[in-house]
Amino acid sequence: MPELQPVFEEIRNHLESLYQLNIELESSNDKLLTIMEGIGDGFFALDKEWCFTYVNKEMKKYLGYDREDLIERNIWDVYRLLADSATRVNLKRALDENISMHWEEYISQESKYFQYHAYPFKQGLTVFVRNITELKQRDIEMQRLERLNLIGQMAAGISHEVRNPLSTVRGFLQLLESQSDSELKTEYMDLMITEIDRANEILTDFLSVAKVSADCVKEENINNIINRLYPMLQADANSSGKELLLELNDIPSIDLNESEIKQLILNLVRNALEETAAKGKVYIKTYQVQEGVVLAIQDHGKGIPQSVQDTLGTPFVTTKENGTGLGLAISLGIVRRHQARLEFLTGGEGTTFFITFPLNNYSNNEYEQI
Repeated sequence: MPELQPVFEEIRNHLESLYQLNIELESSNDKLLTIMEGIGDGFFALDKEWCFTYVNKEMKKYLGYDREDLIERNIWDVYRLLADSATRVNLKRALDENISMHWEEYISQESKYFQYHAYPFKQGLTVFVRNITELKQRDIEMQRLERLNLIGQMAAGISHEVRNPLSTVRGFLQLLESQSDSELKTEYMDLMITEIDRANEILTDFLSVAKVSADCVKEENINNIINRLYPMLQADANSSGKELLLELNDIPSIDLNESEIKQLILNLVRNALEETAAKGKVYIKTYQVQEGVVLAIQDHGKGIPQSVQDTLGTPFVTTKENGTGLGLAISLGIVRRHQARLEFLTGGEGTTFFITFPLNNYSNNEYEQI
């Protein structure tokens, strides 16, 4: 009918417009999905019943599920670790109060730190999740380095201020002791001199934490250093009723400061002997891996308590009743100056420290305090 022709034309034009809008909408959705799948953060969307409506591939890695297994499933059934966490409280608040929320949380069961950003919308919530464990570990390491740097500055200031008066007091005590006419007074003076000597030893160790030594760096084989130290270490082991065993494999020579490596081995082996019970065994091992040369010191002690593992190597943090906590701090300084890496495994059957030295050489100007 001719009179309906304009109506049909208008309907056709409207359908073409809708078709074009649908194509543009699909293109926008494809672009948005490409962005969401390409970001390095985990991302998911929830409806108001706490069920997943979208999960990107990074979030699937965190949860360990395929996307098809997550859609329309309740988040608290899937991610049970969050059921009693601050994250649940914050997500609920974001949805109930219609506000954006930002927070961090440590998931102890996974030993990981996560950063969350929750944004409400009409149908529910969108949430960004970032694994910031490495960032947190770097922050902890930076704080440790800052503490060591502060100790170095303090050490320079106290070296003369404290040691000189101690030397003066010790000298006068020796003079008075030589003139004493009483055994009791002599005994008291001997005790005071012994305590002054102990204070001097602690100061010497304290100053060694910040000590920088770029001299005497030369190509050396760690096995040779261990063999030269072995008689002394074996004597320490025998005197404490323990056994020291060597497992030295063929390894290449690398650039080392021999005196510092000796100090490193002495510190770690003597710590291992102290932690090992009578008749127990301590192992010194060397071997090569792709990253470099590994020196491993293994004891049969009780392991390192979880409460001190994060602060291990911090001066004056120790599990020993009469320890100063400086031995491992000094060892860490030596490790860093050799551009090496220190790691440990610990448990109820003992602790093993692994020091991995790089194979590539480095120049003296790179050998500096860290």
